[in-house]
Amino acid sequence: MNPLLQSREWLIQPEALRSMAFAVRAFNERGGQLPQPRPQSPLLTVEDGIGTVSIEGPILRKPGIFARVLMGAVGSEEIGDALREAGERDDIRAVFLDIDSPGGTVAGTPELAAAVASINERKPVYAFSSGLMCSAAYWMASQARAIYATPSAQVGSIGVVQAVIDDSAALASEGIKVEVFSVGKYKSIGAPGTSLTDDQRDLINSNLAEIAGEFHAAVLVRGRSIPAEAMEGQTFSGRQAQRFNLAGMVPDRAEAIRRLRVFHAAVDKESQLMNAPEDILAQTKAQLEALQRDHQAQTELLNEASANADSLRGQTELLTAEIETLKAERDTATADAAKLQARANELQAQAATLQTRVTELQASQADFDTRVQTEVARVVASTGTTLPARVTPAGDQPQATQLHAQFAAITDPAAQTAFWRKLTPEQQALILKHQA
Repeated sequence: MNPLLQSREWLIQPEALRSMAFAVRAFNERGGQLPQPRPQSPLLTVEDGIGTVSIEGPILRKPGIFARVLMGAVGSEEIGDALREAGERDDIRAVFLDIDSPGGTVAGTPELAAAVASINERKPVYAFSSGLMCSAAYWMASQARAIYATPSAQVGSIGVVQAVIDDSAALASEGIKVEVFSVGKYKSIGAPGTSLTDDQRDLINSNLAEIAGEFHAAVLVRGRSIPAEAMEGQTFSGRQAQRFNLAGMVPDRAEAIRRLRVFHAAVDKESQLMNAPEDILAQTKAQLEALQRDHQAQTELLNEASANADSLRGQTELLTAEIETLKAERDTATADAAKLQARANELQAQAATLQTRVTELQASQADFDTRVQTEVARVVASTGTTLPARVTPAGDQPQATQLHAQFAAITDPAAQTAFWRKLTPEQQALILKHQA
């Protein structure tokens, strides 16, 4: 890598740094012949009170003809001169930064940003890009009152990069050994043919971290709420940059100019009012107060509407939760009803079975009654009397005699049947045995 590019801190896109390195390599391959430089346009142009400062290419502090022709570089001192002129000229009432730059060196960039901030205190400054507005270019643009980019523009690259070439292995393969003598452990940083020590790496990282901290503070100083995750060195499209508050999105340069014209026209009107007679000022003040009151009333209405909306959202959430609870209860009740219906069907089947059994038992009882009556009639017919015909064995005689007597004393067949049913099978057997 050419000494112009290595061992120095850069606020630039890595892709641009590589492109510059390729340009240097191409120059060397052409034998050191430079193409004819093309005429450069002035950085500052003025139209209808708007001073446009055009910033194109890598921003270097003092680029030579080599950097200008091969890399398309622009000098930070030239940009500073254009900014100072725009700030001092009475015919320029607003400043428009038309940027197409991948960034540049750290040297000179904070000063350019400070110049933009100084002008912006006296005149509105807008920054715009339809190409690149990255790193050092974004640092400078961040001090403008407004930043705009087209959807396809590339914005951001908030970070610091430094390349240090370690060619010691390449030299060693050629039999070349480099010895460096220095006083101070950091003095030999980036010396050709050497490798960095850990202390040297820590120093480089410390320097880059300090620059990055200044960069971050600068882009946030005007109150832009850029999240930390958008300041990790990445580049965003215009559409993405708008989401991360790095820039507003406009369709083209004309729209950005139109917005600046509207703004500086409002500033001019305010300036005119400051020089107007007291009665006009009083009238304007009254109008402004009325507008403020209207704004306050609208704000209160909006706050009330917002509170009502929040309340409705809360009620909706509660109703939704209740609906979900009722749905769950409904599902549980449906499941319980299905279980109960199954149990009812089971009990109904059991009841039908029991009814069948009862019917069978009733039929069996009726048959038994018929047989008892038949047997009683047969006994009466065979003995011809209701008195006991024979005496049962001694052990059963008293009970059998008593039961037979009771049974024989009943003359009504239905009554005899009822009496017979009340007897146990043993008692019935004793009666039958006694009659036999």
